Amino acid sequence: MSQSVREERLTRIRTQRLARLGTLLAGFAHEVRNPLSTIGLNLQLVLEDFEDPETPRDKRTQKRLGTVQNEVKRLQTILEEFLGFARAPEPRLVPVDLNEKLRALIEFHEPDLRDADVSLRFYPGAGVGQVPVDWDHLQAAVVNLIRNAKEATPRGGEVLVSTVREPAAVLLRVTDTGAGIPAELQPRVFEPYFSTKKAGTGLGLPTVRRVAEEHGGTVGLQSDVGKGTQFTISLPTHPVVEGDGEGTR
Repeated sequence: MSQSVREERLTRIRTQRLARLGTLLAGFAHEVRNPLSTIGLNLQLVLEDFEDPETPRDKRTQKRLGTVQNEVKRLQTILEEFLGFARAPEPRLVPVDLNEKLRALIEFHEPDLRDADVSLRFYPGAGVGQVPVDWDHLQAAVVNLIRNAKEATPRGGEVLVSTVREPAAVLLRVTDTGAGIPAELQPRVFEPYFSTKKAGTGLGLPTVRRVAEEHGGTVGLQSDVGKGTQFTISLPTHPVVEGDGEGTR
């Protein structure tokens, strides 16, 4: 058996094992979600009984129950994001006017960033035209990047979304004027469950990478501490064909 055939076989085995593990973990998360929802509901009911605490003991109880409730909500968020990551449907690539879709998306999210005193601007590239994408998947990835950019950008800063046409791809960029990501952390930002945010789930950027790869593209990162960060999603302008591991459906 040649070295290349052996490596392909080992890669296929690892992929199958990871797929089975992913299915198992998704089932586990689904089973945990229901009792966790019940715990959250009952905590809310108990907290209503302590809505107007009268004694120091009642105040301490209210505070502790509130802490538990916040942790339950955090676990629910992690579970929902994990289930979305593990059970994402197969992409359906359909030609869309990418600039038009992005312009509508920016207009929708612009007021939210304005409330945080962060400007959100869109710079559509010339000649982008129709690009084969699963808009539901790609939209989720772009929203994730915009949300991260907003959280990283101080008041008075900017978040820029732009597109650039290349010979065989369209580059979709989300750039912020935030604090930047230290060089030693940059190789880890796409790892599942790695997050620099206190309440982060660590699944946002892995989801962005998965979306880019399921389109046959890539996602890249450039960041300078104190200057800002730019994420670039490269989207092929031709449909991915069957036999490449992905495909139009």
